[in-house]
Amino acid sequence: MNFEKFPTDNPEEKYSSLHEDSLTPEVTRNLGEYEDYPNRLDPKDKSVLNRIEQFGIDPDVVREEFGKDVTELSQEDYDVLIAGSIIKRYDTVVASVFDKYALPNLESPDSKTRWDEMMKQIKRFDEMEGNFGLNLIQRKNDFRESGNVVLGLEAGAHLISSIAKIEELKDHNVKIFGLQYGKDTPLATANGLTEFGHKAIEYLFDNDLIIDLAHSTEKTRKDVMDLAQKSGRGNLIAYTHGSTVDDIIESWKDKIGERALKQEEVERLVRGGGIMGLGVSRPFFSGIESLTERINKLAKLKNGIDRVAIGADFGGVPPEWLTEIRSPEDFKKIADLLSEEFNMDSKQINKVLRSNAKNWIKKAIH
Repeated sequence: MNFEKFPTDNPEEKYSSLHEDSLTPEVTRNLGEYEDYPNRLDPKDKSVLNRIEQFGIDPDVVREEFGKDVTELSQEDYDVLIAGSIIKRYDTVVASVFDKYALPNLESPDSKTRWDEMMKQIKRFDEMEGNFGLNLIQRKNDFRESGNVVLGLEAGAHLISSIAKIEELKDHNVKIFGLQYGKDTPLATANGLTEFGHKAIEYLFDNDLIIDLAHSTEKTRKDVMDLAQKSGRGNLIAYTHGSTVDDIIESWKDKIGERALKQEEVERLVRGGGIMGLGVSRPFFSGIESLTERINKLAKLKNGIDRVAIGADFGGVPPEWLTEIRSPEDFKKIADLLSEEFNMDSKQINKVLRSNAKNWIKKAIH
């Protein structure tokens, strides 16, 4: 099967991703190129450049259209570019929102300041919808053919101290909630869900809101899946971006910690009705061969072909971690290899790269 025209030659054919860092360049400009990740405090002008390239934006075109260098773009300029790229290339994107001070930062303001800044970041998507045409999803009936943006809280659970905070995020269209990001939070610790965390999960289930396990500890993941199984809400459990422990590149085997899923967790996630998003870069996968091998294995699980998607993390990937997949323009390579090496047909490939993310989220939320 030849996917030579897959999919960018057809304007109606877009990709989907369970995780992208659409606003990262402007919010974390100080983080530089991540050369010494996670010790990444050295500011470098290439930060924004690297990230817009991950969204398939040509810096030379930017210079022609805006009359300025990429590093001189205003926030509005950047939002215009990202909105245009998402509309052009994506069917559905889960956009990461977060407390910018949770990442390595020279500043450490109080919780109220952090929360207020995070809410400003979230509200930027409202402006991008109104001004630039993104389709910000509030309810399942909002989905259109392309340009759909679903908000997912990544590094912000440490600021959630009450159900009222979750309600505020819900009221601002956050549909996917991460519980941890490399640290204990009021919701979860290394020992699993807290008492408040149990109450929060019940609230999320009752309101058809999705829980993201991508940065949660193994004990937290178990607690959440236990509650989902008991209440029959496995359809609200996602692992938006990452891999299995067997996929991690060798030099990162001891560094990745509990970030990746064990095989039994993957099977439980899929069996319960959840979805798994696979990263496209190191340290999750060494390259496109290992990525497509994992897709093929997941597709062979019962209902697996409907429960696997891409969570590229573009906008937030250190450039030295990129492999053959450097932007959405390269997703065609995944399609080609799945077809040539694993005999997957176009319907199966379309599910992984396009329809699964949208269809799963649409069924999950109210």
